[in-house]
Amino acid sequence: MTTSYRASVQVLMRERLLDAAQDIMERRGWSAVTMSGIASAVGVSRQTVHNELGTKHAVAEALTLRELGRFLDVVRDRMGAADDIVAAVRAACEGVLEMGESNILVRTIVGSMPRGTDTDFLQLLTTESGEIVEAASAVVKQSVLETFPDVPFTETELDVAVDAVVRLILSHLTRPSKPPVDAAADIALIFELALAGRR
Repeated sequence: MTTSYRASVQVLMRERLLDAAQDIMERRGWSAVTMSGIASAVGVSRQTVHNELGTKHAVAEALTLRELGRFLDVVRDRMGAADDIVAAVRAACEGVLEMGESNILVRTIVGSMPRGTDTDFLQLLTTESGEIVEAASAVVKQSVLETFPDVPFTETELDVAVDAVVRLILSHLTRPSKPPVDAAADIALIFELALAGRR
């Protein structure tokens, strides 16, 4: 068995295990997700699940990062279709927040708050959000530079602006207080004011 084939098989197994974990979560909630349950759903040993995914918290992290990729696809599409950078930020924010309203993972995070139990996902978007913020910020920054190369920010200023936008989106996703269209307009306004100040 070649190294590339072995790696491909491992990737497929990991995806099957994550699919099983997500299916259990969607049907019965995150608290029902167990290593033995994932193993049973896929038809492998519990040890295989541990070898591939690690702990239950690691499963939450893997699911979160996989879902992040889908959210960032929305960001790329929305920003690429806009005519100016403020409209791009507003459209991207609105798309992400709209997706968050029906996304099972985000609903699991929001639903876990009042009870304070099974907070794996909540931790990943709050106290352990560094990797998510970094990955999301990199995609947003790249989209800005590719679509609007004449943006007047220095690289450091753009990093700060993008970081602020990403953190505001995460805040609205985990603690929604207004409709996506209104929250997106608020975030875009902050970005627009920063842009106006720079110009």
